[in-house]
Amino acid sequence: MFQKKDANKLLEYLTSFVFMGVGLFVFLEGRTFRGNDKYFPMIVGTLTFLVALWVFLEDSKQEKSCFDVKKVNFLAVGVTCAALFIYVFLFKEIGFILSTTLLGISILVGMRFQNKLGIVLYPIIMVAVIFVIFKVLLKVPLPTILFYK
Repeated sequence: MFQKKDANKLLEYLTSFVFMGVGLFVFLEGRTFRGNDKYFPMIVGTLTFLVALWVFLEDSKQEKSCFDVKKVNFLAVGVTCAALFIYVFLFKEIGFILSTTLLGISILVGMRFQNKLGIVLYPIIMVAVIFVIFKVLLKVPLPTILFYK
């Protein structure tokens, strides 16, 4: 049906469309949050959608595919997609800090990251940096159970 080259290109396009859908979903779900809590997920959703659109436009300019279907770790992709889906719903319930830390840990485990300390430490550092940038420096309200005003 598809030649190897065509399947790779089709997968590139499909990936872009999936992430556009995820960005749109996060944006729309974020709009349902109370008060100022909605702005952070709306920003993340918009940025996800725009980056996916940009990647799609760049991929459509190139005739050759950027990756080979044979080398894709579909288990890691599936775990990441499942973790993102669950994250969207947990974000509102348990807040930014805990849900984003759990997302980072689950993605690193799904990608079979070997450093056990890093599996826990890297998401915590990432969440702390994002928290300081958005909540402290930019004063963007984040849905958090702790530190909620």
